[in-house]
Amino acid sequence: MKNKVLNNKYIDINFHDNGVFLITSLINSIFCFLFFGALGAVVAAITTLFSHIISEAKDNKGNIFYIWTLLLIVLIGGIIGHTLKISILFYLYIFILSFFYYVSYNKDPYIDRTFPFLLIFSCIGTSMQNVNIDLIFAYITGITISVILLTILRHKNYDIDSFRNGLFAKKTYLSQERIFLRSMVYSFCIFLSLYIPSYFDLYRPYWAPLTFIILLRPKENDIIKITIYRVIGSLFGALMIVLIFHLLNFEHIYFYIFMMLIIIFLLPSFFKMNYLLKSFGITLFVLLLIEKTIYLHDPNYQLPYSRIYETIIGGSIALIASFILKKIRI
Repeated sequence: MKNKVLNNKYIDINFHDNGVFLITSLINSIFCFLFFGALGAVVAAITTLFSHIISEAKDNKGNIFYIWTLLLIVLIGGIIGHTLKISILFYLYIFILSFFYYVSYNKDPYIDRTFPFLLIFSCIGTSMQNVNIDLIFAYITGITISVILLTILRHKNYDIDSFRNGLFAKKTYLSQERIFLRSMVYSFCIFLSLYIPSYFDLYRPYWAPLTFIILLRPKENDIIKITIYRVIGSLFGALMIVLIFHLLNFEHIYFYIFMMLIIIFLLPSFFKMNYLLKSFGITLFVLLLIEKTIYLHDPNYQLPYSRIYETIIGGSIALIASFILKKIRI
Protein backbone atom coordinates (compact mmCIF):
# COMPACT_ATOMS: atom_id res chain seq x y z
CA MET A 1 0.00 0.00 0.00
CA LYS A 2 2.84 2.38 0.73
CA ASN A 3 4.10 2.02 -2.84
CA LYS A 4 0.64 2.67 -4.23
CA VAL A 5 0.27 5.80 -2.14
CA LEU A 6 3.70 7.30 -2.75
CA ASN A 7 4.93 5.98 -6.10
CA ASN A 8 3.98 7.20 -9.59
CA LYS A 9 5.05 10.75 -8.81
CA TYR A 10 5.69 11.62 -12.44
CA ILE A 11 3.23 11.91 -15.31
CA ASP A 12 3.36 8.83 -17.53
CA ILE A 13 1.89 9.93 -20.86
CA ASN A 14 0.46 7.27 -23.16
CA PHE A 15 -0.18 9.24 -26.35
CA HIS A 16 -2.71 6.70 -27.64
CA ASP A 17 -4.84 6.58 -24.48
CA ASN A 18 -4.55 10.30 -23.81
CA GLY A 19 -5.23 11.09 -27.46
CA VAL A 20 -8.33 8.88 -27.50
CA PHE A 21 -9.69 10.67 -24.44
CA LEU A 22 -8.96 14.09 -25.98
CA ILE A 23 -10.51 13.22 -29.36
CA THR A 24 -13.60 11.75 -27.70
CA SER A 25 -14.00 14.83 -25.50
CA LEU A 26 -13.66 17.18 -28.49
CA ILE A 27 -16.10 15.35 -30.75
CA ASN A 28 -18.60 14.90 -27.93
CA SER A 29 -18.38 18.53 -26.77
CA ILE A 30 -18.63 19.99 -30.29
CA PHE A 31 -21.64 17.85 -31.14
CA CYS A 32 -23.48 18.70 -27.92
CA PHE A 33 -22.55 22.38 -28.25
CA LEU A 34 -24.17 22.52 -31.69
CA PHE A 35 -27.41 21.03 -30.42
CA PHE A 36 -27.57 22.12 -26.76
CA GLY A 37 -25.29 25.16 -26.43
CA ALA A 38 -22.41 25.84 -24.01
CA LEU A 39 -24.03 23.95 -21.13
CA GLY A 40 -24.42 20.95 -23.41
CA ALA A 41 -20.69 21.06 -24.16
CA VAL A 42 -19.91 21.04 -20.42
CA VAL A 43 -22.22 18.08 -19.87
CA ALA A 44 -20.52 16.31 -22.79
CA ALA A 45 -17.07 16.79 -21.22
CA ILE A 46 -18.32 15.42 -17.90
CA THR A 47 -19.99 12.41 -19.54
CA THR A 48 -16.74 11.70 -21.38
CA LEU A 49 -14.93 11.66 -18.04
CA PHE A 50 -17.55 9.33 -16.51
CA SER A 51 -17.54 7.03 -19.55
CA HIS A 52 -13.73 6.87 -19.58
CA ILE A 53 -13.46 5.93 -15.90
CA ILE A 54 -16.15 3.23 -16.09
CA SER A 55 -15.00 1.78 -19.43
CA GLU A 56 -11.46 1.43 -18.05
CA ALA A 57 -12.72 -0.99 -15.38
CA LYS A 58 -11.48 -3.79 -17.64
CA ASP A 59 -8.44 -3.27 -19.84
CA ASN A 60 -9.28 -5.37 -22.89
CA LYS A 61 -13.02 -5.86 -22.59
CA GLY A 62 -16.05 -3.64 -22.74
CA ASN A 63 -19.81 -3.71 -23.20
CA ILE A 64 -21.20 -0.44 -24.51
CA PHE A 65 -24.77 -1.40 -23.63
CA TYR A 66 -23.88 -2.25 -20.05
CA ILE A 67 -21.78 0.88 -19.54
CA TRP A 68 -24.50 3.01 -21.17
CA THR A 69 -27.11 1.50 -18.82
CA LEU A 70 -24.99 2.24 -15.74
CA LEU A 71 -24.46 5.84 -16.90
CA LEU A 72 -28.21 6.21 -17.44
CA ILE A 73 -28.78 5.09 -13.84
CA VAL A 74 -26.45 7.94 -12.78
CA LEU A 75 -28.77 10.40 -14.56
CA ILE A 76 -31.79 8.88 -12.80
CA GLY A 77 -29.98 9.45 -9.49
CA GLY A 78 -29.67 13.14 -10.29
CA ILE A 79 -33.38 13.35 -11.09
CA ILE A 80 -34.22 11.63 -7.79
CA GLY A 81 -32.00 14.09 -5.89
CA HIS A 82 -33.70 17.01 -7.63
CA THR A 83 -37.12 15.63 -6.70
CA LEU A 84 -36.37 14.86 -3.04
CA LYS A 85 -34.11 17.86 -2.26
CA ILE A 86 -32.42 17.84 1.17
CA SER A 87 -34.96 15.93 3.22
CA ILE A 88 -35.50 12.85 5.34
CA LEU A 89 -36.51 10.95 2.20
CA PHE A 90 -33.26 11.98 0.53
CA TYR A 91 -31.26 10.75 3.54
CA LEU A 92 -33.08 7.39 3.36
CA TYR A 93 -32.34 7.26 -0.36
CA ILE A 94 -28.63 8.00 0.24
CA PHE A 95 -28.53 5.40 3.00
CA ILE A 96 -29.96 2.75 0.65
CA LEU A 97 -27.43 3.68 -2.05
CA SER A 98 -24.56 3.61 0.44
CA PHE A 99 -25.69 0.23 1.78
CA PHE A 100 -25.68 -1.30 -1.70
CA TYR A 101 -22.38 0.44 -2.46
CA TYR A 102 -20.83 -1.49 0.43
CA VAL A 103 -22.61 -4.74 -0.42
CA SER A 104 -21.68 -4.69 -4.11
CA TYR A 105 -18.13 -3.37 -3.71
CA ASN A 106 -15.46 -5.61 -5.30
CA LYS A 107 -18.14 -7.72 -6.99
CA ASP A 108 -18.24 -5.93 -10.35
CA PRO A 109 -15.58 -3.35 -11.35
CA TYR A 110 -18.07 -1.47 -13.53
CA ILE A 111 -20.49 -1.00 -10.63
CA ASP A 112 -17.62 -0.03 -8.29
CA ARG A 113 -16.79 2.87 -10.59
CA THR A 114 -20.42 3.84 -11.21
CA PHE A 115 -21.57 4.23 -7.61
CA PRO A 116 -19.47 7.35 -6.83
CA PHE A 117 -21.00 9.13 -9.85
CA LEU A 118 -24.48 8.00 -8.83
CA LEU A 119 -23.98 9.43 -5.34
CA ILE A 120 -22.43 12.64 -6.71
CA PHE A 121 -25.22 13.26 -9.21
CA SER A 122 -27.83 12.56 -6.55
CA CYS A 123 -26.28 15.24 -4.33
CA ILE A 124 -25.91 17.71 -7.21
CA GLY A 125 -29.59 17.18 -8.04
CA THR A 126 -30.66 18.50 -4.63
CA SER A 127 -29.10 21.91 -5.37
CA MET A 128 -30.61 22.35 -8.84
CA GLN A 129 -33.55 24.73 -8.96
CA ASN A 130 -34.62 23.82 -12.47
CA VAL A 131 -33.94 20.83 -14.68
CA ASN A 132 -33.92 21.83 -18.34
CA ILE A 133 -34.98 19.02 -20.65
CA ASP A 134 -32.06 19.96 -22.90
CA LEU A 135 -29.73 19.11 -20.02
CA ILE A 136 -31.16 15.59 -19.87
CA PHE A 137 -30.90 15.12 -23.64
CA ALA A 138 -27.34 16.50 -23.60
CA TYR A 139 -26.38 13.94 -20.95
CA ILE A 140 -27.94 11.03 -22.86
CA THR A 141 -26.32 12.21 -26.09
CA GLY A 142 -22.99 12.64 -24.31
CA ILE A 143 -22.88 9.15 -22.82
CA THR A 144 -23.96 7.61 -26.13
CA ILE A 145 -21.21 9.31 -28.13
CA SER A 146 -18.62 8.66 -25.42
CA VAL A 147 -19.14 4.94 -24.95
CA ILE A 148 -19.26 4.32 -28.71
CA LEU A 149 -16.10 6.30 -29.49
CA LEU A 150 -14.12 4.98 -26.52
CA THR A 151 -15.00 1.39 -27.42
CA ILE A 152 -14.15 1.80 -31.10
CA LEU A 153 -10.94 3.79 -30.65
CA ARG A 154 -9.60 1.44 -27.96
CA HIS A 155 -10.41 -1.72 -29.94
CA LYS A 156 -11.95 -3.48 -26.96
CA ASN A 157 -13.42 -6.96 -27.15
CA TYR A 158 -17.13 -7.30 -26.42
CA ASP A 159 -17.74 -8.42 -22.83
CA ILE A 160 -20.79 -10.61 -23.30
CA ASP A 161 -21.13 -11.51 -19.59
CA SER A 162 -21.29 -7.96 -18.20
CA PHE A 163 -25.00 -7.94 -17.35
CA ARG A 164 -25.00 -11.54 -16.11
CA ASN A 165 -22.01 -10.99 -13.82
CA GLY A 166 -22.98 -7.48 -12.75
CA LEU A 167 -26.46 -5.97 -12.41
CA PHE A 168 -28.22 -9.32 -12.92
CA ALA A 169 -25.95 -11.37 -10.66
CA LYS A 170 -27.36 -12.49 -7.33
CA LYS A 171 -23.93 -12.28 -5.69
CA THR A 172 -23.81 -8.54 -6.41
CA TYR A 173 -26.54 -7.92 -3.85
CA LEU A 174 -25.44 -10.40 -1.18
CA SER A 175 -22.69 -10.10 1.40
CA GLN A 176 -21.44 -12.12 4.33
CA GLU A 177 -19.95 -9.01 5.92
CA ARG A 178 -21.54 -7.04 8.74
CA ILE A 179 -21.76 -3.73 6.93
CA PHE A 180 -24.97 -2.16 8.23
CA LEU A 181 -23.23 0.10 10.75
CA ARG A 182 -20.51 1.11 8.28
CA SER A 183 -23.13 1.88 5.64
CA MET A 184 -25.01 4.05 8.13
CA VAL A 185 -21.82 5.97 9.03
CA TYR A 186 -20.93 6.48 5.37
CA SER A 187 -24.41 7.64 4.32
CA PHE A 188 -24.77 9.95 7.34
CA CYS A 189 -21.43 11.59 6.52
CA ILE A 190 -22.48 12.16 2.89
CA PHE A 191 -25.70 13.74 4.11
CA LEU A 192 -23.74 15.85 6.64
CA SER A 193 -21.31 17.05 3.96
CA LEU A 194 -24.31 18.28 1.95
CA TYR A 195 -26.30 19.67 4.88
CA ILE A 196 -23.53 21.83 6.42
CA PRO A 197 -22.80 23.92 3.27
CA SER A 198 -26.55 24.24 2.66
CA TYR A 199 -27.11 25.41 6.24
CA PHE A 200 -24.45 28.11 5.86
CA ASP A 201 -25.84 28.98 2.41
CA LEU A 202 -22.56 28.46 0.55
CA TYR A 203 -22.66 29.16 -3.17
CA ARG A 204 -22.66 25.58 -4.53
CA PRO A 205 -23.23 23.18 -1.62
CA TYR A 206 -22.77 20.07 -3.75
CA TRP A 207 -18.96 20.46 -3.93
CA ALA A 208 -18.49 19.31 -0.31
CA PRO A 209 -20.27 15.94 -0.76
CA LEU A 210 -18.60 15.57 -4.17
CA THR A 211 -15.24 16.00 -2.41
CA PHE A 212 -16.25 13.49 0.29
CA ILE A 213 -17.32 10.84 -2.24
CA ILE A 214 -14.15 11.24 -4.31
CA LEU A 215 -11.98 10.98 -1.19
CA LEU A 216 -13.54 8.05 0.67
CA ARG A 217 -14.10 4.59 -0.80
CA PRO A 218 -15.53 1.48 0.90
CA LYS A 219 -13.36 -1.28 2.34
CA GLU A 220 -10.00 0.36 1.64
CA ASN A 221 -6.91 -0.75 3.50
CA ASP A 222 -4.90 2.01 5.18
CA ILE A 223 -7.99 4.16 4.76
CA ILE A 224 -6.79 7.10 6.89
CA LYS A 225 -3.50 7.64 5.05
CA ILE A 226 -5.17 7.33 1.64
CA THR A 227 -7.89 9.81 2.62
CA ILE A 228 -5.30 12.31 3.87
CA TYR A 229 -3.45 12.18 0.54
CA ARG A 230 -6.69 12.66 -1.37
CA VAL A 231 -7.69 15.61 0.84
CA ILE A 232 -4.35 17.32 0.20
CA GLY A 233 -4.67 16.74 -3.56
CA SER A 234 -8.23 18.11 -3.73
CA LEU A 235 -7.35 21.13 -1.60
CA PHE A 236 -4.37 21.97 -3.83
CA GLY A 237 -6.64 21.62 -6.87
CA ALA A 238 -9.20 24.05 -5.42
CA LEU A 239 -6.46 26.53 -4.44
CA MET A 240 -4.97 26.30 -7.95
CA ILE A 241 -8.32 27.21 -9.55
CA VAL A 242 -8.76 30.18 -7.21
CA LEU A 243 -5.26 31.42 -8.11
CA ILE A 244 -5.85 30.92 -11.83
CA PHE A 245 -9.07 32.93 -11.73
CA HIS A 246 -7.55 35.79 -9.75
CA LEU A 247 -4.15 36.04 -11.44
CA LEU A 248 -4.93 35.35 -15.10
CA ASN A 249 -7.14 37.08 -17.62
CA PHE A 250 -9.93 34.79 -18.79
CA GLU A 251 -11.68 37.24 -21.10
CA HIS A 252 -10.19 35.48 -24.13
CA ILE A 253 -12.02 32.25 -24.80
CA TYR A 254 -9.10 30.82 -26.78
CA PHE A 255 -6.82 30.90 -23.75
CA TYR A 256 -9.40 28.97 -21.71
CA ILE A 257 -9.85 26.40 -24.50
CA PHE A 258 -6.08 25.94 -24.71
CA MET A 259 -5.84 25.29 -20.96
CA MET A 260 -8.78 22.86 -21.03
CA LEU A 261 -7.26 20.91 -23.94
CA ILE A 262 -4.01 20.47 -22.03
CA ILE A 263 -5.82 19.33 -18.87
CA ILE A 264 -8.10 16.97 -20.81
CA PHE A 265 -5.10 15.45 -22.60
CA LEU A 266 -3.21 14.91 -19.33
CA LEU A 267 -6.21 13.70 -17.28
CA PRO A 268 -5.89 9.97 -18.14
CA SER A 269 -2.27 10.17 -16.94
CA PHE A 270 -3.39 11.66 -13.62
CA PHE A 271 -5.65 8.62 -13.12
CA LYS A 272 -2.58 6.37 -13.14
CA MET A 273 -0.69 8.40 -10.53
CA ASN A 274 -0.71 8.32 -6.73
CA TYR A 275 -3.78 9.28 -4.72
CA LEU A 276 -2.65 12.87 -4.12
CA LEU A 277 -1.99 13.71 -7.76
CA LYS A 278 -5.05 11.84 -9.00
CA SER A 279 -7.32 13.86 -6.70
CA PHE A 280 -5.52 17.03 -7.76
CA GLY A 281 -6.11 16.31 -11.46
CA ILE A 282 -9.80 15.48 -11.08
CA THR A 283 -10.44 18.55 -8.91
CA LEU A 284 -8.61 20.80 -11.38
CA PHE A 285 -10.60 19.47 -14.35
CA VAL A 286 -14.05 19.58 -12.77
CA LEU A 287 -13.67 22.98 -11.11
CA LEU A 288 -12.13 24.69 -14.13
CA LEU A 289 -14.85 23.26 -16.36
CA ILE A 290 -17.72 24.32 -14.12
CA GLU A 291 -16.43 27.70 -12.96
CA LYS A 292 -15.26 28.89 -16.36
CA THR A 293 -18.64 27.99 -17.86
CA ILE A 294 -20.36 30.18 -15.28
CA TYR A 295 -17.88 32.97 -16.08
CA LEU A 296 -18.64 32.77 -19.81
CA HIS A 297 -22.31 33.39 -19.05
CA ASP A 298 -21.56 36.12 -16.51
CA PRO A 299 -18.31 38.09 -17.09
CA ASN A 300 -18.76 39.76 -13.68
CA TYR A 301 -18.70 36.41 -11.94
CA GLN A 302 -16.02 35.98 -9.30
CA LEU A 303 -14.96 32.52 -8.16
CA PRO A 304 -16.30 32.16 -4.61
CA TYR A 305 -13.80 31.27 -1.92
CA SER A 306 -16.47 28.85 -0.69
CA ARG A 307 -14.88 26.35 -3.09
CA ILE A 308 -12.00 26.12 -0.64
CA TYR A 309 -14.32 26.03 2.38
CA GLU A 310 -16.40 23.28 0.77
CA THR A 311 -13.29 21.25 -0.04
CA ILE A 312 -12.17 21.59 3.59
CA ILE A 313 -15.66 20.62 4.83
CA GLY A 314 -15.88 17.56 2.57
CA GLY A 315 -12.28 16.56 3.30
CA SER A 316 -12.66 16.98 7.08
CA ILE A 317 -15.81 14.87 7.15
CA ALA A 318 -14.07 12.23 5.01
CA LEU A 319 -11.18 12.12 7.49
CA ILE A 320 -13.53 11.81 10.47
CA ALA A 321 -15.47 9.08 8.67
CA SER A 322 -12.24 7.21 7.82
CA PHE A 323 -11.28 7.17 11.53
CA ILE A 324 -14.71 5.86 12.52
CA LEU A 325 -14.85 3.27 9.73
CA LYS A 326 -11.41 1.97 10.66
CA LYS A 327 -12.50 1.55 14.29
CA ILE A 328 -15.67 -0.35 13.46
CA ARG A 329 -14.21 -2.41 10.61
CA ILE A 330 -14.75 -6.10 11.14
